[in-house]
Amino acid sequence: MTTPETIGAPRKHYHDIDGARSVLMFLSVALHAGTVYAPARPWITANTARADFFDWLIFGFHLFVTPTFFFVGGFFAVLLLSRRSAGDFLWNRFLRTAVPLIGVALTFNMVEHYLRWVDASGSNGGGATGVLDWVGSPAFVDMWVGGTWQLHLWFLVSLIPMFVLAMAVQTIVPTNSRARGFAVSVADWFGGLIAGTVPFAFGLIVLAAANTANYASASMVPGAYDLIVPGFQSWYKLTGEFPFFVIGVMAALSPRLLNALVQWRWWMPLAAAAALYFQPYANPDQTLVVGLTMLFLNQLSIWTLVLFILQFFHRFFNEGGPRTTWLADCALSMYLFHHCFVYIYGRMLVDVDWPIGIEFAILTIVAAATVIAIHEGVVRRFGLIRLLFNGKTDVVQVRKQPGLLGAFFPERTNLVAKSATKSGQSAKLSPKV
Repeated sequence: MTTPETIGAPRKHYHDIDGARSVLMFLSVALHAGTVYAPARPWITANTARADFFDWLIFGFHLFVTPTFFFVGGFFAVLLLSRRSAGDFLWNRFLRTAVPLIGVALTFNMVEHYLRWVDASGSNGGGATGVLDWVGSPAFVDMWVGGTWQLHLWFLVSLIPMFVLAMAVQTIVPTNSRARGFAVSVADWFGGLIAGTVPFAFGLIVLAAANTANYASASMVPGAYDLIVPGFQSWYKLTGEFPFFVIGVMAALSPRLLNALVQWRWWMPLAAAAALYFQPYANPDQTLVVGLTMLFLNQLSIWTLVLFILQFFHRFFNEGGPRTTWLADCALSMYLFHHCFVYIYGRMLVDVDWPIGIEFAILTIVAAATVIAIHEGVVRRFGLIRLLFNGKTDVVQVRKQPGLLGAFFPERTNLVAKSATKSGQSAKLSPKV
């Protein structure tokens, strides 16, 4: 999808977009901690202390967290293709997406699925609950065949075909073809169309209408809700987030469109707050007209929240630095590992009779702290672990970068380092006793 102008262009780091992705991956901890207390997710631990607030919380987070990830995925896919050959791009995406997906699916996700099975067996008065009993049970087979092995990793599973499609377009479509020029022209045209305040509101309506049409057309495909192949995803789910990936691609192709999308509008915080508060969702009990209207309002809310987040980070977090670098490095570990720890600690809190808000805060903080400890003590230090669970081979370079304390408390860290240096020098100069 790159153009002649982008190939070989000087590398630019988009700290705002990378920062948005990083923070939202951290926010996923609160999202999934909320499921432990949400009435809409009764199968998440045996906890019976539930509150409607957490339904509102998790459905609100779902409006914007994953769609933003797909926008960012499309955006950075184009940037990578502008600097790499198609083969290098595919290898990079394999390392950064498929390898961690496999690594976490076979470890952390299996631990969580086993614990879920134990909890379900206990609630049903089941007998043996050993690991081998689970592996030999129908539930183990259903987990793989039905695709539930993915858990929160479904986002990465959906991204892989999109990356392959981007690589195929880059390979098949000639560099100087009219098709590439047309794609850039369309992106530029749309960027010019939505520049300004009122036109941008119109652009939100256009994007919401396109998403609504995408969902409606996907639902009419025969077998749209069935898995394409066992263990994978349905066509409906696979294509549902595709428009966000496409707009991310277009934003990377056209600086004009990107600037129009991330330009701050004074009314966007109000619109985002309204979208988050009302959270319009379609449901099967509605008539066709009402259902389509609610689907449109749902997609309008999603685009409003996604673009507000991008505008917010572009305005307030557009500068790089050690903190941004650390967050970006730790973000994937946080996204990959937290789900299992939320369930483990959530189980531990089942018999605790504390106020539900305090339990939720403790669960969120402890799960995030556990992941940070693993990232700092293991992922940043050991090359094989970093490769298997982060898809990176830069452990030597990352060791030279500030860790959590160095990134967020540089003055104190430098003071401790200086004190340690002086103590070492004093010890060397001290006479032997």
